[in-house]
Amino acid sequence: MADVCCNCHTHLGDAFISLPEGDWTVEQLVAPPDGYKHRRLRDASRDEVIEGMRRALRVMRDGGVTHFVDFREGGLEGVGLLDEAVRQVDDVTAIIMARPRKHRYDKKEMDMLLERADGIGVSSLADWPSDALRQVAAHVHRSDGLFALHASEVVRENIDAVLALEPSFLVHLCRATDDDLRAVAADGVPVVVCPRANAFFGLRPPIERMLELDIPVMLGTDNAMLVSPDIREETAYIRQHFAVSREDVAAMTAANPRKYLNVGGNIHQRAGGNP
Repeated sequence: MADVCCNCHTHLGDAFISLPEGDWTVEQLVAPPDGYKHRRLRDASRDEVIEGMRRALRVMRDGGVTHFVDFREGGLEGVGLLDEAVRQVDDVTAIIMARPRKHRYDKKEMDMLLERADGIGVSSLADWPSDALRQVAAHVHRSDGLFALHASEVVRENIDAVLALEPSFLVHLCRATDDDLRAVAADGVPVVVCPRANAFFGLRPPIERMLELDIPVMLGTDNAMLVSPDIREETAYIRQHFAVSREDVAAMTAANPRKYLNVGGNIHQRAGGNP
């Protein structure tokens, strides 16, 4: 099998944004629908967003990334933006986690999203009416797509409610308790950590404890407006600031994405084509 290097969590749509200096909270910056990022996305032109994505894709490719998993806001239009950007950059393959435009279940929209994306990636449990989110998750599972969500990033969320959605993977878990982590481990759910982006907000994922509990850990860079999507910088940071082995970190970008996301397999392939 060809070498795989996967950036397992990105938001490339905000790569065009130059963030003003200041002390930002997660809510101010990225919380839907009116965080700074979402306001800028509403005001940006299609070309502006795509060009930012292309720059980020080249950074990833030049840093050795072969695949990436993008939580793609904006419904079908958002998927189309990333598709267009990826077609223009060689040697990097997208796994697109689409997102409904609104926090509601719409069967027709879900069918259309899953025709064009590899799965659904939602913001968090707290953002959705519980019945609607259960319907979204069940729809994805029927389609054999991936279903994922951010969980316990800034505040602890009910891990039982999160796991009841049968996620393919979770993102963050910075505020998870030890009992929460044990529950995730018992269900065998992988977790993607993004330590540099978390550090921007003064957060720290419990990576060492996850590894002690044999939770499969994968590595991402999160919002491109916060940190470079260069996975080499992420791996250097995690080696410097966490008590993890070189082998553990290597597995986060290669072996674990191959096993849990089928990266490099027969599905989840949306490759670029032009230089």
